[in-house]
Amino acid sequence: MEADWSVEIGPDLPCIDASWPGFLDLRSSPHDIDALPEPAQHPALRVALLALNAPGSPVFTTKCDTWTLAASEIDPVEFDAAPADAGAGFASYIDVLDRDRTHFSSFAHCERCVRELASRLRTFPLRSARVDCVVRQAVFETANGYGITLYVAACGANATAAYTAWQSTLAATVDATMAVAVTHTGE
Repeated sequence: MEADWSVEIGPDLPCIDASWPGFLDLRSSPHDIDALPEPAQHPALRVALLALNAPGSPVFTTKCDTWTLAASEIDPVEFDAAPADAGAGFASYIDVLDRDRTHFSSFAHCERCVRELASRLRTFPLRSARVDCVVRQAVFETANGYGITLYVAACGANATAAYTAWQSTLAATVDATMAVAVTHTGE
């Protein structure tokens, strides 16, 4: 799997805002997931959100979305895909914040996590897949800190193959995210 990380922090760049009007606290009310259209349409996203927001999880999510990719938007090299497997794509993003306020407010902690996450993801034997882990400024209630936007994308010869590859890539990304978050819980 191709995986990379970056930092996108600045006055004109997106910020993860956990206080936005549509925020649903899936940690406290997991049944609220049924009010979200994306998890209803994509069961793999539902599983991912429930795992990331589980009671024992050191992280929680604030926003997500999904979309399709046209063949013209897919670079086979960036997806570790054969050209024949770049006919269609499917992608998603999930904004993730650390539950621990000290970790949430630490850029260094967030950077360590995305570096390790990208490194772990590169070891997964998935082709036609790409994950970008982006550190962003974040706001939760009255606190300012940092969070991660996980962009998960996959491609295939057709839409069905791309969707199947995305499901596997999303599951691997959630597993790696949880492993990294748990590893860094005691810092």
